[in-house]
Amino acid sequence: MTDKPLRVLSMGAGVQSTTLLYMMLNGEIEKADHVVFADTGWEPQNVYDHLDTLKPLMLEAGIPFHYVTAKGDYPSRKITGNLRADFINDPKGFATMPLHILDENGKRGMVKRQCTYDYKIQPVLLKLRELAGLAKGQRSKETRIIQIMGISWDESQRMRDPAFSWIKNEYPLVDKRITRTDCITWCAAQGFNKPPRSACIGCPFKSNEEWRLLKEMPVEWADAVEFDTLLRLKNDKKGLRGVAYLHQSCVPLAEADLRTDSEKGIWGLFDNECEGMCGI
Repeated sequence: MTDKPLRVLSMGAGVQSTTLLYMMLNGEIEKADHVVFADTGWEPQNVYDHLDTLKPLMLEAGIPFHYVTAKGDYPSRKITGNLRADFINDPKGFATMPLHILDENGKRGMVKRQCTYDYKIQPVLLKLRELAGLAKGQRSKETRIIQIMGISWDESQRMRDPAFSWIKNEYPLVDKRITRTDCITWCAAQGFNKPPRSACIGCPFKSNEEWRLLKEMPVEWADAVEFDTLLRLKNDKKGLRGVAYLHQSCVPLAEADLRTDSEKGIWGLFDNECEGMCGI
């Protein structure tokens, strides 16, 4: 292959990937040839609404947008493309989520995460292979795809080398030492609305702050609470060694204590006043 590798933005429709797209449109970083969005089918509505505002911008800029989902038959299960529906309909479905587990001895654990690969990484990879002109299983030593990743400087530990030699990952925000907060500040300075946080409604990795934000969305919060309840109703059919929960405290989500430390009366070393003398 002698052509220049295709530049493909992996779009999550959250803060970082949205900022990258805006920067491309502003000419601050090299524009992508394609944008790919992998939908788990379980994002908050504000993410889908935000994505709808980005589509015309990409169209105007001449950047093809590709919407992909996870669909296919696997040895032990069928994936429909909707993570929540797969849990409801598949007896083994939710075991791929990183659920919090409380065993009979009161010990806490966590299920190994597989959902990111099934619903995000694999669908994007299949589209990248198609864009690169490679058949299933075909290999190439040439770089055919430069995958532009929305990982910021404060998340640089998430950087990974791609699994295939024909893909090269690029991290513009890390290269420019731009943090997530910097992204939000930049968007505001450019007159863009603050992009939403992109994450599945019932993601067990949510912090208390993120659960509080979800609670401000009545429909999404009710969805998460219902899903959390279903975890225990179907628990005996999942083969898990313990009881499953969405919240890290291993209590029903509706009963979880989501207060901030200050609301709980817990004060840290730097909670009162900072005199700027610590050197940090």
